[in-house]
Amino acid sequence: MRDLKRFLVSVTVLAGLAGLVSAPAALADERVDIGGLSLRPAKVSGAGFSARQQAYLLGPASDESRCLDADLSTVNGNGTKVQLWTCLTRPDGTTPANQAWYVTQIPEGHFRLQSVQSGRYLDADLSSINSNGTKIQLWDFIPAASNQWFAVTENPEGYLRLQNVRSGRYLDADLNTAGRDGGVVLLWDFRAGARNQWWF
Repeated sequence: MRDLKRFLVSVTVLAGLAGLVSAPAALADERVDIGGLSLRPAKVSGAGFSARQQAYLLGPASDESRCLDADLSTVNGNGTKVQLWTCLTRPDGTTPANQAWYVTQIPEGHFRLQSVQSGRYLDADLSSINSNGTKIQLWDFIPAASNQWFAVTENPEGYLRLQNVRSGRYLDADLNTAGRDGGVVLLWDFRAGARNQWWF
């Protein structure tokens, strides 16, 4: 009887792990225009998801198999790590909420990016905002906080550049940690032709 219970627990765990499969972002749904920008929609369901607002996927052009991801081990508080992780799709075609983002244009013309999972906002850490390598994290909404605002433009290649309004630096997929889960996301000076600063 004990062996049967262990077997059933093992099958349940394996079924749960198999429930999430990686899916190249390039296979995501067609792009949707928002505020003049072309974004890839994410299908999300479950707690915290607003059916009234479309969620989107974001990831670097330098590795389209990775998506911007709110680290689940720290997602319940301010300072949540934002990282790159293999883009995941559940068997029902939905995206995990920690890889889905609400993108909202604010009256100033810039954009805020909000995690569907936690409701917190993409935020440039003020303790390091005046230099390259600024940490990107999730933080509660702060009114008029330009470290949570991004100027978003589309380049001729069809990708986006996300420039932090407070620092003037760009959202950047760190090349030293590229190509693996847990890749670092930070702010860096503009670099012409840098695909790690281009986002889908």
